[in-house]
Amino acid sequence: MTKKAYKEKEKRNDAKKLQTEMDLPKIPKISQSLIKALYKYKIGDECGLRIQANYIDGINFASSDAQQRGIYFEYVATGQLPRNNEIPQPKLLKSGAFSTDYERINKQVENFKNIMGYLNFTIEQTGYKFTNPKYDGTLDILAHDNSIKSKDINKKRIIIDLKSTGLINDKWSEYGWATESIEEKESLMLQAIHYKMLAKWEWGIEDIPFYFFVFSTKNDWEYKLFKINVDETTMAIHLNNLKTIKTYLDFVMKDGFKAKPKYETCRNCELAITCSSFLSHPPINEVTI
Repeated sequence: MTKKAYKEKEKRNDAKKLQTEMDLPKIPKISQSLIKALYKYKIGDECGLRIQANYIDGINFASSDAQQRGIYFEYVATGQLPRNNEIPQPKLLKSGAFSTDYERINKQVENFKNIMGYLNFTIEQTGYKFTNPKYDGTLDILAHDNSIKSKDINKKRIIIDLKSTGLINDKWSEYGWATESIEEKESLMLQAIHYKMLAKWEWGIEDIPFYFFVFSTKNDWEYKLFKINVDETTMAIHLNNLKTIKTYLDFVMKDGFKAKPKYETCRNCELAITCSSFLSHPPINEVTI
């Protein structure tokens, strides 16, 4: 892509963000998190009312303590505010010092900045939201690999996704980051596939480098770097899956999301007060022997 064509494409992308949306029923764009939620809904592991509230009605559920630490980490590392635009606050001791968890996070922020310098990566922008009309994605970091000597910005661009986790060496969890099993974690790898696809449509970059920077919350020194390579077959399968998911989403939107109550999820659900399907206790399981 020539420099002139690139600038024109960037202007078109910016213009899309400024377009006024008509007052119509909201049909959500398909993000990697919605893909996971719809799959769990289909197999009965996610409540449709929560999907409706979060993705259709725009209700932001309260973050867990682990999520709050991740939000704080991303803000201190990159300056990117969360979706509510409120500055994340650390937990402090009575003395005013950082709690142990947040002291670790601050040290990991230093590790992040050091590795960015070592790799010669610099941040172009944070929180970039793709403009595709059907498929959604927001980048933690759109960066440049400055070891690539080119005046074409697209040749230098890379995507970095930040993760903070207590499962950095976990083999068995769906969200564990054990190096020897990472390629088997479909829930984790989906993000890389989806964002590479969106980058190709957004900027014409055929195979943008995608990195996970994963930092432990159990100590202040351990972190891992993963560069995710996606072959053409995997990308084609993802695109085909997206078409199927879109068909399924349209059907569910027409039919309406249904409650799928479970005691273990209902007990902490923000919709509990108004939900007629709320389970306040576990059901009786009948067993025949």
